[in-house]
Amino acid sequence: MNDRKRLLAFYCNAALFYLAANFAHPVTPTFIVERQLDDSMFGVALAAMQVMNFLFAPFWGKLCNYMPVKRITLIGLLGYALGQGIFCSAQTELVVIAGRMVAGAFSSAIFVSLMNYVINVSTDPVTRGHRLTTLVTIQNVASACGYFVGGMLGVISVECAFIVQVVTLVACGFLGLWICVDDTPFKHIPEKPLTVKEANPFQAFVSAKTFMTPLLALIYAVVAVTSIGQNSFDQCFNYFIKDQFDLSSVYNGVFKAAIAAATLLLNSTVCVWLQKKTDINKTFLPITVCGAISALSILIFRDLVPFVAADIVFFALNAVRLSLTQNLTAMHASFENSNLAMGFYQSMISLGGIFGALFAGLIYEADPMLPFGLAFASFAAASVIGVIFIAKYKKTGIIKK
Repeated sequence: MNDRKRLLAFYCNAALFYLAANFAHPVTPTFIVERQLDDSMFGVALAAMQVMNFLFAPFWGKLCNYMPVKRITLIGLLGYALGQGIFCSAQTELVVIAGRMVAGAFSSAIFVSLMNYVINVSTDPVTRGHRLTTLVTIQNVASACGYFVGGMLGVISVECAFIVQVVTLVACGFLGLWICVDDTPFKHIPEKPLTVKEANPFQAFVSAKTFMTPLLALIYAVVAVTSIGQNSFDQCFNYFIKDQFDLSSVYNGVFKAAIAAATLLLNSTVCVWLQKKTDINKTFLPITVCGAISALSILIFRDLVPFVAADIVFFALNAVRLSLTQNLTAMHASFENSNLAMGFYQSMISLGGIFGALFAGLIYEADPMLPFGLAFASFAAASVIGVIFIAKYKKTGIIKK
């Protein structure tokens, strides 16, 4: 298999994973009702998964320095499948939380390793940027499609969606082992072997001081703060359209399909142009500001059509923002620490997800529009951080397009 065909096969396998990762989401509310579990389990289970994702992502990033990334992807997929199997078999709240914690610890390995594989096998910054954009585009489009497929599987039964998910995750793991090359020759291998102390997930956070710079810290701040807004928006939108507009899940599937189409369009045009023709150290900021404006428009226009239009625009722009900040992280990380930097990047996404989901649930009852207000405030705050980043970047001039 030549390099081009191998890369295409990698993207196809990644798409299959992103599809499968979303099979269980649309059936989770039904699962909770059928098992007569506490209503709070939807939010609590997600928070448990995000916490473990946050804790373990830097560890997997560190491990990417020592092992072939494709092997870490396999471990992550098998562990994720195990966690979802535990979740599916749960009859009590405790087992649900345990299953989601296992899934969170291992799913972080997949997200980190897929990014690191693209970075490690890319020969130059331009190629790397294009490939990372492709990966994010695949993630957003396939995730939306996976949500739809999971809903259709849920019509057969809740268990059917989980079983298909688990089987697909395992298949993706072994397919990836066959498709991907050993990335060891393309990356820096630490001179000292990994110790038990360094394998501690908490120690992985301590090791961040070895690669952290003021510019990277500001990028991570943007990632975490925007993740709060993204998750606050996402967590409430699905419930909001049912609660406020009395729309069925069919409409939600249609909206997600529209988001997938808009994401594909923007990432294949606007995002590619920004990376080719501009300095994304500066141009990521207008995208973040536009995200804040689209969130603000939801607070202004309360009718269904502008509400849905703002939702589609928000998530399409967010996909572009993710592509740019992901590439920014890779650009500002040194060759020796790129794996660690991407692990920390994933951890910051999860950190924002924890607070975004938690705050959204707490403030929705007070006012259904508050979670969207939080999304606007988060993106506005991230825009301010972006202004600070650009000011520091102009002084250093470390990276030029």
